[in-house]
Amino acid sequence: MLDSLAELKKDNFSHSLMLVSFDEYALKEASNYVAKLLLCSQEKPCLKCNICKKIDHKNHADVLIYPAEKDVIAVDEMMSIVDSVYVSPFESDKKVYILNNFSQINVQAQNKLLKTLEEPPKNVYFVLNVTSQAKVLPTIKSRCVKINLNAYSQNEIKLALEKFKLNEEKVNDIICFSNGSLQEALSFAENEKFFNLLDLTFDVWTSLRHSSQMLVFASKLYSLKNDFKLFLNLYSVILEDLIYIKLKQQNLVKNKTRIELLNNIEKDFSLQALINIAKSLPYRCECLERNCNQNAVVDSFLLNVLEERVRCR
Repeated sequence: MLDSLAELKKDNFSHSLMLVSFDEYALKEASNYVAKLLLCSQEKPCLKCNICKKIDHKNHADVLIYPAEKDVIAVDEMMSIVDSVYVSPFESDKKVYILNNFSQINVQAQNKLLKTLEEPPKNVYFVLNVTSQAKVLPTIKSRCVKINLNAYSQNEIKLALEKFKLNEEKVNDIICFSNGSLQEALSFAENEKFFNLLDLTFDVWTSLRHSSQMLVFASKLYSLKNDFKLFLNLYSVILEDLIYIKLKQQNLVKNKTRIELLNNIEKDFSLQALINIAKSLPYRCECLERNCNQNAVVDSFLLNVLEERVRCR
C-alpha cells in the first residue's frame, strides 16, 4: 500500500496533502509514513531512529493528530488548530498536522481551514485523511495534492493475519471478502461470528428456492441485528462473482477457492436476475442507514431474491 507514496520527496513537498482511501487503517498508516518522511533525517524514513519511533508511538511533539479518538473535528477545535500553526515546533524544524475523518467534518469547520491551507507557514504541513471526496469542499480539494492510496496486496493482508493462526481456507476467505482493506480483514479475523455469517450467506444463495423457506431464513437474518449490514456486503461480493461468471470473465472472480460452488449457484439465476438483485441492494442498505425496521428490510430482501430466482426458471 505504501507504494502509493513512493514518489514523494521531502525537498519538494506540498504543504497540503490529501490521502484518499476507503480503508481508514491504510489512511492512518500512510499519514504516519508521511510524518516520518518529513521529520526523519534520512532521505526516506529509516524506521529505526528516535524520531520514527516517537511517531510510531504517537508521542512526537511536532506530529499533531486530530481528533484524538474516533470523533470528528468540530468548528471550535478547527479554530484551535488554525491558531496553533504559528507556534514554533518543539523538537524538529517542521510541524505535521494529521486530520483524520476529514470527510466527516462539517462545512463550517472545513471553511475555517481554508486560509491556512492557502497560505501556510513554511514549516507547517497538513495531511488530510479522506474516505469520501464527495464530502470535501472543492475549495479544500483545490488547495491539496491528492494521492489515491492503493489497496493492500493479498500478501500484505496474509502477513497481517498470521498472528491469528487461521487455516489457509479461512485466510483465503478473509482476503477475498475484505476487498483489499486491511481494516476489514482484521475486523473479520477478530469477529468470532464472521465465518458462521459467511456460511449463512452462501446458504441463502444455494438453498432459498421456495416461499416455504422464507420464514426459516428470515428468522436467521432477524437474529443478526447489527451484523445484517455485513451480511449484505458479503452477499454482494458473491453476487459480483456470479455476474462475472455469467459474463465468462472468470479471471475477475475474487473467490477462486469456491469457484465450483459459484458455478453451481450461477446455473440457478439468469444474468438479468443477478443484475436486478444487484440494483436492489443499495436500496436495502439505504433503508438500514435510515433506521428503517430491519425485519421489514430482511423480508423485502428475501422476497426479491426468491422472485428473481423463480423468474429465472
